[in-house]
Amino acid sequence: MISLIVAHDETLAIGHNGWMPWNLPEDLKHFKRVTLHHDILMGRTTFEAMKKPLPKRHTYVATNNKAYRFEDEDVTVIHDLEAFLNDRKSKQEPLYICGGAKIYEACIGYADELWISLVEGTHKADTYFPTYDPQSYLIVSKEKKEGFIIIHYRKK
Repeated sequence: MISLIVAHDETLAIGHNGWMPWNLPEDLKHFKRVTLHHDILMGRTTFEAMKKPLPKRHTYVATNNKAYRFEDEDVTVIHDLEAFLNDRKSKQEPLYICGGAKIYEACIGYADELWISLVEGTHKADTYFPTYDPQSYLIVSKEKKEGFIIIHYRKK
């Protein structure tokens, strides 16, 4: 199962200067709760912005740079994203796609579910989540938090 997990505002903004344009500790707790003990996938730029792998998760890092290496037993570098996603699509164990924008764009068509933290308002941003049609998904759950709403969608 392939899931995308993202926080975006009302304009689909997800980033500014390499990081999130808001400070929502409750959203970070939600991210940890959902992804802990699961595989996650992110692009190299997003991975490098975090400085180190997230604990208790196996991280797949997608990059077109064939020379890129990261030596850690909890990190696997992948160079063929499409082949990787096609392989993972049939597995029961969830894979959480964690960004950035290029990775979300490449992966959204593979997603069985979306975990959207819809951040209130609009924010200064230079990076955006791809346009998607919420009508293509069923709402599994909706949870109001201070400053955002967590919406869990599953593909119809």
